[in-house]
Amino acid sequence: MTYIHCVFFTLKPDTSRSEIDAQIAGGRELLSKIPTVRRLETGRRDETMNREVSVTDFDLGLVVLFDNKAGHDVYADHPLHLEYIKRHRQHWERIRVFDYLSE
Repeated sequence: MTYIHCVFFTLKPDTSRSEIDAQIAGGRELLSKIPTVRRLETGRRDETMNREVSVTDFDLGLVVLFDNKAGHDVYADHPLHLEYIKRHRQHWERIRVFDYLSE
């Protein structure tokens, strides 16, 4: 079973392109170093995807896979995760987190 952690970020309107790039890079550089992270994907919303069912009220997405919930719990309190939050949270207008188990 895999534990999947998805975060969708809506950024403040004045967030610069360089800050968006820094947040994506920070996800790859900081969060992927946490030992319990099995896979990490992050990037901008695909603005060409405009199907009726598409959710478009976010700017960035982050998906992290763990072996189990215990791996997620290590990640949640890990200093690199806390550093990522500290560096970027001032640019977040809203975040939505979805966690689930793959069966």
